[in-house]
Amino acid sequence: MKAYILSLNSEADLTKQWDFGLLKDLLNGDLWKSPDWVDIEIKSVKKLSKDETAIVAIPARHHTGLESDINKELKKISKVILFLMGDEEADFDITKIKHNNIHIWVQNPHIGKHDKYNKIGTGYPQHIHQYLPKTFEKEYEMFFAGQITHNRRTDMVDGLQKSRIDRQKIIQTEGFTQGLEKDEYYSEMTKARFVPCPSGAVIPDSFRLFESLECMAIPIADKRLPSGDVWEYWDWLFGEIVPFPQLTEWWQIDDLYDNVKSDWQNLLHKQTAWWIQYKRKLAYKLMEQIDA
Repeated sequence: MKAYILSLNSEADLTKQWDFGLLKDLLNGDLWKSPDWVDIEIKSVKKLSKDETAIVAIPARHHTGLESDINKELKKISKVILFLMGDEEADFDITKIKHNNIHIWVQNPHIGKHDKYNKIGTGYPQHIHQYLPKTFEKEYEMFFAGQITHNRRTDMVDGLQKSRIDRQKIIQTEGFTQGLEKDEYYSEMTKARFVPCPSGAVIPDSFRLFESLECMAIPIADKRLPSGDVWEYWDWLFGEIVPFPQLTEWWQIDDLYDNVKSDWQNLLHKQTAWWIQYKRKLAYKLMEQIDA
């Protein structure tokens, strides 16, 4: 089975993007191999070859305005599983994708715009497993390290600084990747019981939430967008009630923490089992679509 990483834009290479991590592990069988698993060969291409069934992934943000060209390429394949990756702004016009036999997955989906499609979150960066420590000893109640670039992050820092929560480690950086080295960042995250995950720049989705799941820390997920809208995003994205806590206002952090701190170990066990099962479900669903 072929998985084509297609780019009609010479400046875009999905295989080098951080948000390819979860999909790459899915295609390689590193999330889970179901009993009917078919080995998948990942190949970067500038055009598609004729095929009966194939997976195609594109960096969708970089192909806005090229939807008709993408259509022409997809028609070379009889059955397509298409992944539209890395388009947090949802600029790519998915309604222009026309194919008689296609399953479409959307990364960073928007409520109201992508409800009928398969959904996949930002996921964790490709490099995470190179830097995870061997032990996960908890030292902090809260850990956050990142740039403070919009109001949801500002509100989060303000809420934590005013809270009664002890043993916090909050590091504010000036820009993306300008803080801790990767090994130190993931080491610190695994030491935390809880990781505040403020909204991304457009929608609630963020690397941090998925990183915390891999680091066996409990994310505190944001439901409010920087625009001010409140979305029940996480249950919608995962298609079920998620086990981790969520909030709409960061000044609520004390009340939320008081409700979960005494039972954090049971919550973490429940979350870990759920996260393992979710990744397995992705593998089963992909095989179902290939075999359908």
